[in-house]
Amino acid sequence: MLIDIHELRQIIHAQIQVAIWECCHPHFASQISNHPHYEKLTQYILNDAIAYSNKDPASRNNIISIIQVYTSFKATLHYRISNFIHRYIDLENKEFFSLLISNRGKILSGAELHYKSEIGENFILDHGYGTVIGETSVIGNDCYFLGGVVLGASGIANNPLERRHPKVGNNVEIGAFSRIFGNIEIGDDVFIGPNCVISENIPKGCRVITKSENQIIRRIS
Repeated sequence: MLIDIHELRQIIHAQIQVAIWECCHPHFASQISNHPHYEKLTQYILNDAIAYSNKDPASRNNIISIIQVYTSFKATLHYRISNFIHRYIDLENKEFFSLLISNRGKILSGAELHYKSEIGENFILDHGYGTVIGETSVIGNDCYFLGGVVLGASGIANNPLERRHPKVGNNVEIGAFSRIFGNIEIGDDVFIGPNCVISENIPKGCRVITKSENQIIRRIS
């Protein structure tokens, strides 16, 4: 499929505008659109979409489909917008509008990516329903998460305000329904299989899987 970068930027621009004009005061929305770093926002989102199309065979390299149709990509797109507001917009109520846009992404995707978390470039959230990325999480570049992944705190209530969520390195893949808890570090180039529960540091280059020999197959008749 031939890729028209200008067309892709226009589609992303339209997606951003729908989100901010639905959630923000007109003056606030205009401040976002006219911000000198606005093109950086669209580029981050475009890079995420390109990475998704390159790594997910089901997408058939159809970046337009990913941007417009894939619900998991909605979570990433809304995270980028709300994080952009948090980082770059110096206006009253910016945290309120960041939350509104972040929640819009959650409704559209079923994934909750906290707008204060730090997510690097080329992030892919594939089948992201049920994924939760906590407020103080840090994720490096070129990471690939499947659905139901949780980056959470080690406790349930009364957690400290300082960093309490995992730090994930570059080029990390995390399988569906894996949960990673606490102020721990996952090194670069780590593969975490599905259904893992991790609460300790994982060195770079490791492969983590859950092994079970309890699968039972019964003949129905």
